[in-house]
Amino acid sequence: MPSFSERHGFKKPKQIQITSLDAETRHSLWNVCAQFIFINRYTFLNDDTRLQRFARDLYAGFYKLPINDIPSTTSTYIANELKFFQNAEWFDVFDMIEFICCQLEEEYKADFINVVNFVLEREKSAFRFVGGALAPLSSETDVDEIELAINQNDKFKPVSAHIAAALSLFATKPTADYRNSIKESISAVESAARLITQSPTATLGDAIKKIDAKHSLHNAFKDGILKIYGYTNDKGGIRHSLTEETNVDEADARFMLVFCSAFANYLISRFDEVVD
Repeated sequence: MPSFSERHGFKKPKQIQITSLDAETRHSLWNVCAQFIFINRYTFLNDDTRLQRFARDLYAGFYKLPINDIPSTTSTYIANELKFFQNAEWFDVFDMIEFICCQLEEEYKADFINVVNFVLEREKSAFRFVGGALAPLSSETDVDEIELAINQNDKFKPVSAHIAAALSLFATKPTADYRNSIKESISAVESAARLITQSPTATLGDAIKKIDAKHSLHNAFKDGILKIYGYTNDKGGIRHSLTEETNVDEADARFMLVFCSAFANYLISRFDEVVD
């Protein structure tokens, strides 16, 4: 919700942060990391403490600096890490947050991700944790759909694998592979349709027609799905072997990732167990 000063025009509403992090967001993210890592549960930088072990992992695995460079006092070490959050490139701060998430014990990871996502949403960042990685998705609905697709049950693990691959390709730094991300996204839908209809070699078009024969899909809905499939699969489409130079960008890949996640989830929840 906008603040009082924003609602009444005394301050301009914060704009979405796409390739930046303002000071408020940096400090908010630092406060989360401080509570989970640098202060509350780790306390002192003495020999064989959790903070010492984390500092060694950070210097060796993240900074790639000699562990001898770790400050000898806790206060200096924490001050240095705060300066990193305040001054580093925005994408380096996100790299640090992902590193911290990987280092956390499993029992704390979900809470860490939830709090980081809360901060990112509040501060209007265009990024969220999804599938264990920060990705450029500003809508919580988008995140929920992708998370649901990634966490499908054993029968639909191939769907999860395709969406996880699409997300990884979409979120890869510094250069995302949008074209192959789209391929993986539409493959997730095709995989869901094949599993539902028990037709392992069917195209998405054939599988949708089979579902339609049993459940009478609305024509506009069915046509929309088949047209999206055509966008990826016809002579000028993303998956066609002769169109390697097809121009796609982040917006295309984001749409397909979210759309295909949502549609795969829809097929699974609505039409699972469709068998002729």
